[in-house]
Amino acid sequence: MVCVTAVDTETTTRIFDRNYRLPVIGIVTVVTVVALEAMAVTTVMPTVVRSLHGLPYYSWGFTIYLLADVVGMVDAGRRTDRAGPTPSLLGGMLLFAAGLTVASTATDIWVFLVGRTLQGIGGGSMIVPLYVVVARVFPQRLHARAFALMSAAWVVPSLIGPGLAGLVASSIGWRWVFGGIAPVAVAGALVLVPVVRTVAHDPVDGEQTTNTRGSVLVGLRLAVGLAAVQEAAQLANGWGVLVAAAGVWLCAAPLMQLLPGGWPRLARGLPTVVVLRGVVTCAFFGAEAYLPLTLTRLHGGTPRTVGIPLTVASLGWSAASWWQSHGNRDRVAYLRTGFVALAAGVGLLLVVAQPSTSLWLAIPVWTISGAGIGLVMPIVSALVLELSPESDQGANSAAIQLSDMTGSIIGIASLAVLVNGLGLAHLTTAVSIGDAGLATVALCGAVAAGRIRP
Repeated sequence: MVCVTAVDTETTTRIFDRNYRLPVIGIVTVVTVVALEAMAVTTVMPTVVRSLHGLPYYSWGFTIYLLADVVGMVDAGRRTDRAGPTPSLLGGMLLFAAGLTVASTATDIWVFLVGRTLQGIGGGSMIVPLYVVVARVFPQRLHARAFALMSAAWVVPSLIGPGLAGLVASSIGWRWVFGGIAPVAVAGALVLVPVVRTVAHDPVDGEQTTNTRGSVLVGLRLAVGLAAVQEAAQLANGWGVLVAAAGVWLCAAPLMQLLPGGWPRLARGLPTVVVLRGVVTCAFFGAEAYLPLTLTRLHGGTPRTVGIPLTVASLGWSAASWWQSHGNRDRVAYLRTGFVALAAGVGLLLVVAQPSTSLWLAIPVWTISGAGIGLVMPIVSALVLELSPESDQGANSAAIQLSDMTGSIIGIASLAVLVNGLGLAHLTTAVSIGDAGLATVALCGAVAAGRIRP
């Protein structure tokens, strides 16, 4: 079994103690690199496709990353359980850096997309074992605080990422946005080397794990299915229904294999916990995706002003994550509070969708939603580790990430169907119906929270 010496002592209670300093730096570095890249790419993608004459492939700059990310997650879940977190974590970070380098030196759009593919595989490969590192380096009582730190690591990139990327692209060129992040990714890998060396992998009871959940082919099928569902939402005709049906069919078997058994019926314990991750991302990211469009079209907001509610929400997310990690309330109570807050914030977007209201109302409304997801996410992440035997920590960490992405895509696609189907002329109606549905989804999460206990 894994044995970590001084890190496991019962007397250590603070996550910033010297024993945990290096793991904290490594984890924050990894998450910051991923977050900075995500924030920067959105800003510079129009410049990239214009420079490489690849405007028809604009959306693929994002989609190809997500597809590769799913494949990386599935592979890392299985590999981590069989060989420990080291290969996937360090290999994923270096592959992520390689993808950034390829993208920064691309001479045409196809080479750029190859770079994005490498980034996606690397990103998926390293986020799963990062959860396993948290499980095996920190004692259980600090898991929620470790995940709160991971949430906080998104704040600075959210605040400075878009502006910094725009400044770099306009002054010395978009290639430096990708090339400049690559050394940071390599540095993150180097920082983690001494950390993962303390996380030895010994098969349970001296035997190799029999976990066979997932493979690259299964991950690829799920990725294609999710892409089909996402693309179907953009087709405001009969083809959209057929594409969506094909996407659901492709996703069904992989999800049954990759998620814990019993998840469709919300079996108590781990299956419900994993589903709740998808529920919270469905409600939050589904509504957030169309908030900027609402503020721009219905309230005349500028690109700068419509980003303010999103930024403030990230601060609310981080603050709520940190607050719950230092509290001592029952986890079910925290989860229900978070889901109700999320439902309230998403539901209040119906008021924001009315042209007669003020654009600035979106700031307090979306801050409430940010606080809601901030309460839920760290608890769900910590529960997955707590309820997983060591031999399944990688597979279950992959499962929660896949639930996360599936929920996000379903939420965004649902709003897209309404907006594309009704048209921008009826944006208020489309967004109101969609946000009411997503608020209901969040309330269902509050009801299901009681089933997290085995």
